[in-house]
Amino acid sequence: MQSECEKYEEETPSLHWGIDPVFSAFAKLYIKDIIEMRESKQVPGIFFYNGHPVRQVDVVGIVVQTKERDAFYNCGVDDSTGVINCVCWKNPMVSETPLSGHPSTPSSLSVLEQMKKLQETVRQKTKLQIGDVVRVRGHIRTYRQQREIQASCFYKVDDPVCDVQISRMLELPCLYREVYDKPFKGPEEIQRWDLEQELGLSGLEGQNPSIHTLHEKVQGFLLENKIQTFYQQELETVDSLVSLASVHLPSPSCQEVKSKSNSSSKRIHSVFKEAIKMLQEKGVVFQKPSSSKDLYYVTDHDKELFKVTLDVIKEDCRKPRHAEKGCHFLHVLSCVRQSYNPSLAEVVIHRVLELLESNSDVVSTMEGYFTVF
Repeated sequence: MQSECEKYEEETPSLHWGIDPVFSAFAKLYIKDIIEMRESKQVPGIFFYNGHPVRQVDVVGIVVQTKERDAFYNCGVDDSTGVINCVCWKNPMVSETPLSGHPSTPSSLSVLEQMKKLQETVRQKTKLQIGDVVRVRGHIRTYRQQREIQASCFYKVDDPVCDVQISRMLELPCLYREVYDKPFKGPEEIQRWDLEQELGLSGLEGQNPSIHTLHEKVQGFLLENKIQTFYQQELETVDSLVSLASVHLPSPSCQEVKSKSNSSSKRIHSVFKEAIKMLQEKGVVFQKPSSSKDLYYVTDHDKELFKVTLDVIKEDCRKPRHAEKGCHFLHVLSCVRQSYNPSLAEVVIHRVLELLESNSDVVSTMEGYFTVF
């Protein structure tokens, strides 16, 4: 979910909005984020999520309140992250007088019967009541200082065993991770990024670009080769990584030339140390107090950590306290620390839970809660 709205106060010029696929699509966002999105200062009715211009959304939720009017329904839809009002216009075909008449031929009788069946099906699918699961697609607007969805399409979802809702719960985290949480890059940002890649300057501001590039290459090396544990010295023997670490090192001074070999190896060692530190901050690798201080574990390939985490969720979700909503992230973290590693960082468990969810081993029931089936 969006956590740094202030980061994108400067809007992308409206001329560039069409470059972003999110602008043309029905964005599948959590209702909480739809309500909290910032409205454009350039064009009313356009909203921003992480710099992405959004004008139309697609939501699935339960009807928790409804008011029927002659031409439309006013209903509150809840997806467990928030409730938003949806204005759902009735289908004109249903609103009209039921079909009647005297068919002159058998074929016209068949057509009339089919039309009546279609009319009845549409009526049943679009008659909203409290407790119905509904899918709504439409444009976002602000009416009387309240965010709402002006539906262009809506229908009740036949979901007796919650298949649709579970599929949605699994789909949204992936969409957020792969699309919505990645900031929108306009033409200028894309050109600057391409230039930085060519020059090898793709680092964070104020950071040695070679360290940023190296940490990405080290991560790729560890994951591709399915390495479970490693020492820093072992990485420093990989030619492709060492050459990358040394390519952007500053030129040695006159005094350093005398001890070039020793000085160079120290600088390479320092660069690798910083790169591994970045991987620790991302939760890609971690250490155990009981092991050597130079030994690192790769999160994605630590089967014991995955088993302990999954067992905690399975066992505790059987208890009445966690049966309804599932286990909160902090509860899982505390249990894993007690039984596996007392100094385990939060980012490591976040990464483990994301991987378990992507494999459908666990399901996120709401923000920060996880359960198993």
